[in-house]
Amino acid sequence: MLLTIDVGNTTAAAAVFDAGAIAFRSRVPTPRAWSTRQFSALLPASQARRVTAAIVSSVVPRLDRPLGTAIRRACGLRPVFLGPRTPTGIPLKIDRPSELGADRIADCAGALALFRPPLVVIDSGTAITFDLVNFRGEYCGGCILPGIGIAIQGLAEKTAKLKKIRFSIPASPLGTRTADCIRAGVFYGTVGALQHLVNLYRELLGRGTTVVATGGLGRLFQGRVHGIDAFEPDLIFQGLRRIHELLKERGA
Repeated sequence: MLLTIDVGNTTAAAAVFDAGAIAFRSRVPTPRAWSTRQFSALLPASQARRVTAAIVSSVVPRLDRPLGTAIRRACGLRPVFLGPRTPTGIPLKIDRPSELGADRIADCAGALALFRPPLVVIDSGTAITFDLVNFRGEYCGGCILPGIGIAIQGLAEKTAKLKKIRFSIPASPLGTRTADCIRAGVFYGTVGALQHLVNLYRELLGRGTTVVATGGLGRLFQGRVHGIDAFEPDLIFQGLRRIHELLKERGA
């Protein structure tokens, strides 16, 4: 059984594949440090004993070494940590491939496992990322913008009178109280930005482009951003599985 782990800035998630299907999944807040207790909350011992291979996407480098240790202790194996130098079969046609996050690579691999390029992949989480794969299957760049939580936090930290609020989808773009004004501005502003970027990238990649959305907050934009063709919540796990299979074939 294959263990796939995605360590993000806010949450860490795991999915265990059995014969190509997800047999177990879990999600925990990203810990300050990986201890035996923290790892067992993500992957119980009953599951850890069944794992035969592991691959990780992490955007929190300081946690990589302790996570690798936790996996070795719990599962008795050495995990693969995905990075720009991992042979994924996706040429990285950008100026500095070393700066590309593992999560973005895995998302694109997942999209390529499900759809033909050209592709636009949108991942909505702590940050919102757009990643583009051209018709040759080459990664050619994208963009990053603040997620809803970051936007709300930034307003609270950088202004004297605006407080941090709990987010919910506003009933109207017209706010009549300060909290509603923040919700309306952040949400509908993000929707507008996503719509504009989808249009720009569709035009850039040309006919036949498929737009795939994923991420914990992707559901907020379903039906509100036109041109998104599919929502795949497990995209990053499918990408990690695809990369693991490729590495296996190559004997890496």
